[in-house]
Amino acid sequence: MKKNRFSMGMLLGDGIPGAPELAERGNSVMGVRTIMLTDPLQADVLSGMKNGAYPRYDRPLKVEVWYPAIEGTGEEAEYTDFLGRVDLGNLRPYTIYGRALRNAEPDSQSGARPVIVISHGYPGSRILLVNLAENLASKGYVVLSIGHTDNTYEDFPKTGSLESALIHRSLDQRFVIHKLAGLNQEGFLKGLLQTDQVGLIGFSMGGYGALRTIGARMSREALEQFREFAHEMEEPEDFRGLKTVKAAVLFAPATFWFDPAQSEDIDIPTLWFCGTEDRTVYYPVVHTFCEKASNSERIFVSYEGCGHNVANNPAPAEALGTDWETLKRWADPVWDTLRLNNLNFHFVTAFMDKYLKGDAVHAEYLQVEGRGAEKVYAVHPDGTKDRTHSYWKGFKEGTAAGVRVETFEKHT
Repeated sequence: MKKNRFSMGMLLGDGIPGAPELAERGNSVMGVRTIMLTDPLQADVLSGMKNGAYPRYDRPLKVEVWYPAIEGTGEEAEYTDFLGRVDLGNLRPYTIYGRALRNAEPDSQSGARPVIVISHGYPGSRILLVNLAENLASKGYVVLSIGHTDNTYEDFPKTGSLESALIHRSLDQRFVIHKLAGLNQEGFLKGLLQTDQVGLIGFSMGGYGALRTIGARMSREALEQFREFAHEMEEPEDFRGLKTVKAAVLFAPATFWFDPAQSEDIDIPTLWFCGTEDRTVYYPVVHTFCEKASNSERIFVSYEGCGHNVANNPAPAEALGTDWETLKRWADPVWDTLRLNNLNFHFVTAFMDKYLKGDAVHAEYLQVEGRGAEKVYAVHPDGTKDRTHSYWKGFKEGTAAGVRVETFEKHT
């Protein structure tokens, strides 16, 4: 196996000093492969409507897959992502180095594992959350990250991208999840997937798609706003969330196209993240929607003073010498992205482990509430805790500042 010069340094998906306890990588050896899937007879949005309908086409989807692998096989992973966008004429590739093993031999003896599907923002890429993907894969999950056609930096069109996103986000997610059964029957993933134990993660527009996938209904106002193609998005009367999805993580999801009165259609546990200064999806709108989804267990993590970029990888070195318009794809004016990443790793690990693995020990890390800055850290030199100690489990002194956690119980 070829070694790269980053093998001994910190890579994306690693924990930083001061990270909460569950942010650290797991011990599973990870392989990674890129696969192509084809969803037949989907709306060809970019070709435009003809006689009031979109022509149909076989929709290609590029998917990055992390899976249990045999150590010593494959090459240390290099991922290609992009600065700029193809429609702006400034697309420029850069490389991310990971700890997974590219095209490694699968560990067929490791047994079936829960599956997590990741859906990126608008625009974005299947690599945009590789930090989280590698971290979770190292902890015993098979992870699939979808590259949503027409919505990636490398294929973003001059027109039609929003229409494609609105129509295809949930359909893409559902299609990939439905394909899991077949992927588990043959090929490198054979026998490695617990196809009935699926977690879904969506960021921004990926969060919009995830909400639809788990049962949220679009509002009448939204359907009227997009009435030209609303028939492509209408849910049947008996519409329900995809039942193989047992838990969902929503990073700054676009909720403004949904009817909050119908948020009760969501009946699986959800974990929400949003910055209080998010002016893209609007923090109060997201928070209100979560509050009203009373038919499910919910945890809402607020990053105080943070904007929209609560989930992305840290900015690559290639972006640091450019300008704010370029850098802000990854960066936040207030928050350090590495710290955000590590907080996300911690909470998402506890959440997915609880609901996909039944891990009662890690579930305890979710039993936190209120503003981290108001909690008391009172630990004696011998490690025993004073009676006044109220600091969050797994957090080092001072590291919960800026974070607020709310728990909403399922309505009974």
